[in-house]
Amino acid sequence: MDGVIEKRIDQFNQLVMSQDIGKLPVGLFSGKMGLSIYFYHQARSTGDKLHKKFADTLLESALSQLNAKSLISLEDGLIGICLGLNYLVEKGFQTGNINYILSELDDKIYHAAWFEHMKGHSNSPESLQSIIEIGLYFSFRLQNSNLGNNNRCLFESTVIKAINNIEGSYSYSEIFSEPPTYSSNQHPLANYLYLLAIAYQLGFYNYKIDKVIDEIYPKLASFYPLLQSHRFQLQSSLRTLNAHLKRKSIDSYITRLEQGMDYRLMITTEFRNKNILLANGLCGMYLVNSLLLKCGKLPTSILIDRIVQSELWDDIAEDEVKLNATTGLFTGLAGVILIYQQLTSL
Repeated sequence: MDGVIEKRIDQFNQLVMSQDIGKLPVGLFSGKMGLSIYFYHQARSTGDKLHKKFADTLLESALSQLNAKSLISLEDGLIGICLGLNYLVEKGFQTGNINYILSELDDKIYHAAWFEHMKGHSNSPESLQSIIEIGLYFSFRLQNSNLGNNNRCLFESTVIKAINNIEGSYSYSEIFSEPPTYSSNQHPLANYLYLLAIAYQLGFYNYKIDKVIDEIYPKLASFYPLLQSHRFQLQSSLRTLNAHLKRKSIDSYITRLEQGMDYRLMITTEFRNKNILLANGLCGMYLVNSLLLKCGKLPTSILIDRIVQSELWDDIAEDEVKLNATTGLFTGLAGVILIYQQLTSL
């Protein structure tokens, strides 16, 4: 079976590299930024200079298309671009001072955050997600020990504004809403708790975060997600948060969430054959919980089998429409391939 998958990966690479990249979107999830990450990894693992050249071309094309009107979202905007650039520098695919590289883009995200996204309250899931993404982005940037004092002050104030905005403007029904199916980045409660965890670790707003947790805990303690995948995502975020809070009540709640969890059953019943993507499938759940939150309880052998046997591979075709629908890092097979390669190298 390994040989079959390797042939499929090679077919995928060749077809993507034969595309007109001018027709590809820019962003991290389905566009050039995400695909550049994918091809840098392929170049490192195969030593193929064509993969490296294509990755460089994708990255240069993505950056050249950024302008004052660019969105700031994680999926298809500046936040995704910046996190992608930071990842490339951290992994050694690109060199340079990341604070200098991101300085202009940081300014654009900061301006949009304060004067557009956190200026008013729109009562929409999209608005809540945007503010969580803004808070998470600047929390990640604050983890950089070489960040200048002026930027550190500005970024801290933005994280504070995001947390206050969520606490003061959104109801429990909005924060505790459960998506109908698994999504790696659109589960409001799990992502909000992850934001609080990262911000708490930074240590500049802990007194307020403690109060936020005090206020939200009674509702949290009575909340029990319907889907096992959402329970798993919620407990993973809570573990990350409680590593710093160290509250016995939260430990007890995590234990309650874990009771009756059957990871194999969850994989086979809550994810259809083609649900293996990073955006809304098994690979996304593995990425978030095992790699990002370090809660590695998923049975990797089943994950590998589901990836190998998925009918999604059959959608790889020379037909341009089908190919575009299966290329993205999060919305296509590129991310699935990276997870498969990571799992099989363990």
